Amino acid sequence: QESPYRWVILLGGFLAQAISMCTLSSWYVILDYYDRQIFKGTVDSTQLSFVGTIGFTFCGLMGLVTPFFISLVGARWVLFSGTILITAGLVLASFSQQVWQLYLTQSVLHGMGSAFLYIVSMSISPQWFVKRKGFAMGVMVSGSGVGGLIMPFVMNHLNESLGGAWCYRILGIATFVISMLCTLLLREKESTFSEKKPSFKDILDISICKDKKFIVWCISGNLSMLSYFIPAFYLPSHATKIGLSPSQGTILVSLFSAVNVIGRILSGYLGDHFGPINVNSLFLFISGLSSLLIWTFAKNFYELMAFIIIYGLMSGAYPSGICLYLFFLTAARLGPSAAGAIQTATNKHSFFSQQMFTGVCYVLSAIVTLYLKYQVNPRLTARV
Repeated sequence: QESPYRWVILLGGFLAQAISMCTLSSWYVILDYYDRQIFKGTVDSTQLSFVGTIGFTFCGLMGLVTPFFISLVGARWVLFSGTILITAGLVLASFSQQVWQLYLTQSVLHGMGSAFLYIVSMSISPQWFVKRKGFAMGVMVSGSGVGGLIMPFVMNHLNESLGGAWCYRILGIATFVISMLCTLLLREKESTFSEKKPSFKDILDISICKDKKFIVWCISGNLSMLSYFIPAFYLPSHATKIGLSPSQGTILVSLFSAVNVIGRILSGYLGDHFGPINVNSLFLFISGLSSLLIWTFAKNFYELMAFIIIYGLMSGAYPSGICLYLFFLTAARLGPSAAGAIQTATNKHSFFSQQMFTGVCYVLSAIVTLYLKYQVNPRLTARV
């Protein structure tokens, strides 16, 4: 029987997803401010972009060690540690005057804290749901989309009115309050406790790495993760390149976050009824086609809007794996940087490389996911 407390867990997980991802996914706002006001063009934009990229990679890197910390001290202490790290990262970043200082604060400290909140909430929430688990997970991970929708406007207002330093400090205070609330709300289900001290194999079963289906799943996840953030990173620049205003570029990114929330909930709901692999393969394929057939030929604001609505909705079918799976996705989070490097090497004034990179990666991911479906159950109409 499911406990009524599961809805409190869902709220705590939603808030943890929102606060852990919102600043990371909105880094481009502070990047633009630091480039214009602090470094005044003296620092290469690629160096600044890595501040956000390195922070994101910790969500993968920490997937390997977080289970050990949970088994040693418990989920609540890991959440509290994440609260301290994520807050310290933002507050200390407010005193940064060099890029390497942002790497240590915004990237490392804040990234580690975000990873603890993100991974622990992803591991706790499924324990409390039996029915409608896919829908519940969809609602929970939609928190990152809601955070990504609200945070750019908050950061932009704070930057312009109070400056980057106070923007970081205010975000640090808000992050501490919300993260502490998550720490108090989230707890492991009692039935998952064990008096026996867990062994290394109990904590992290690496035998799954020999499973062919898990390997195929990781390949599919890496292909989609390579391209997932590319439109959000490059649409503002693409928008201004074709003559649109910077505010219109911000609207497009915010629209992406908004429809992504709907997409995550929708994919979870459909996954409960038609099977998560079936739904994920369809959503991946449509995401790829939207980039190849719409973004590639978009020449005005409304065409870009049509692309980002379809892409944001379909790319919301994000697999909710944890630990080893997240660790194996670490390198794929460098996808936007790889796409930028291809653009620099080919034609820095064109976004064709990003459009093709995104579309091809998603279509390939859909094909690999269909192969996974065949491995699980070769019957065409099977619910998997």
